[in-house]
Amino acid sequence: MDKKFLEVKVRIRDEICKLAPNTKLPSERDLIEKFGYSRPTIQKALTELEKEGVIYRIARQGSFVADRRLRKSLNRLQSFKEDMLAGGDTPTTRLLSFEKVEADEAVADHLNVAIGDPVYRIVRVRCKNGDPIIYDINHFCPFCIKGIGCETLVESIYDYIEQTNGFHPSMAEETIDAILPDEEIARQLGLPPNAPVIKIEMTAYLSDGRAFEYTISYKNPKKYCLEIRSYR
Repeated sequence: MDKKFLEVKVRIRDEICKLAPNTKLPSERDLIEKFGYSRPTIQKALTELEKEGVIYRIARQGSFVADRRLRKSLNRLQSFKEDMLAGGDTPTTRLLSFEKVEADEAVADHLNVAIGDPVYRIVRVRCKNGDPIIYDINHFCPFCIKGIGCETLVESIYDYIEQTNGFHPSMAEETIDAILPDEEIARQLGLPPNAPVIKIEMTAYLSDGRAFEYTISYKNPKKYCLEIRSYR
């Protein structure tokens, strides 16, 4: 691949990293003057950055910084941390609460436990590069996260389940909806009034068939994209 093209692509990308989403980029003429490359080289770099989702173009207006959404495949059971690292982003988590509660009817049904049995309830805000994109309410059976500490709750619970407790998450059942969140969820996600979210209810199972997690996630659709692969 042309060395000049790679150089200008990297330099433009570095400039884009300093800009806020939806900021208009300098014109092609300005980029030519700034970087000293030919118009075809600048145009090729912008085209590649558009294909990668780094920028978007509007006819007769110019190029703009894309607000890259986290792309989540529903064909694979992965932790939030795994999804983020796969996209080259930095995951962080804010822990809002962690408590042992009695399972209500809905939780008991999803986790296949009795109403009133103890379960762990965890509320977290998940962030992409410091930007809140998901509000999670997790319920876990005690056996799978036995001995877990708060420091692990802001990292990867799945890593702990697999590496420390020796269990193997295998599959999940999910339902998807679009709703208007309550005020607390909207506030935590930085959403304006009456902005919808993607709501996903998930029950996850271990390789031995036992349910171990029931989670309700509220996701900002402007920063989160669901992908499903279908076959015929």
